[in-house]
Amino acid sequence: MESVLLYGVLGVALLAVLWPTRSTALRFLRRWGVADPDERQGALAVKYLRDRRLLYPPLFLLAPTVTALAAHALGLPDSASGSARSLATLIIALLLAETVAALRRARGPRVATLARRHWRDLVPVWAIGLMLTFGSVAALLAVAGMIAQPRVDRIVALIPADGVWESPDSGTLTVSPQHLAELTHPTSVVALIGVVVGLVAALGVVRLAVRRGPVGDPRVDAALRTRSARVAVGMGIAWAASMILIANGRLGLLRNVDFRGFPQPPDWLELTSSTDLLGLPVLFIAIAGWIWVANPPRRLPYVQGAA
Repeated sequence: MESVLLYGVLGVALLAVLWPTRSTALRFLRRWGVADPDERQGALAVKYLRDRRLLYPPLFLLAPTVTALAAHALGLPDSASGSARSLATLIIALLLAETVAALRRARGPRVATLARRHWRDLVPVWAIGLMLTFGSVAALLAVAGMIAQPRVDRIVALIPADGVWESPDSGTLTVSPQHLAELTHPTSVVALIGVVVGLVAALGVVRLAVRRGPVGDPRVDAALRTRSARVAVGMGIAWAASMILIANGRLGLLRNVDFRGFPQPPDWLELTSSTDLLGLPVLFIAIAGWIWVANPPRRLPYVQGAA
């Protein structure tokens, strides 16, 4: 309950700090390629930002509640995955806010355009490639964990509930009941589902940014489309990275189940020990990629060419 309230306070704090005003909206448009925006253009930006940031408090309350309920339904402890789960919860709230806002039907006069839009106009190819690469790595690690799980399940089934196993050949083995319960959690399945849902949400926001009808000033419309798509992909990169950390941590846990007198880890599982080195590089690349793609570059040809 305390963590839920903490996320709620964080959502309110972000709303207060990031509440859009006329001056901040004009600066926002300049950063996203609209030169010398006027008051009418600023009003469009204020509405765009307000629609998203008003969702922060309720979604920051909802996201940890949903993740906690899902963890309870799957038999996962409340503290599962530690910082990786906290990061995932934060990204869920931000990505939901962007998705819900993108799904709203745009109001106002529609402006026709003869130019055909493509996702490459809004998001750099490298960003989509990085997001899909991280997603693929997370999925592979999760599938490897699912393949390794049956051996561990058989071991856990042989150990009494108190965790004490006595064998005339290998002596006495003592494992805490909490560790035994952790070994049976479907964490790899959760990671696989999570990466698929996260990528679908991020790519869905990009598609909505490309496909929705143009409304209002063409240059502002182009800037807001670009910002929506880039922010969604940035969060998709961070989300896929958090799934890598969770799936890789689970695979390492299963790989280290090596008790005397019980089935030994298969050779292929031992070969995955090199994935222990993934954590820090993935985290660094994800943070750098998120910041780089979610912030406007110096040149925005699609926005600057809109008329």
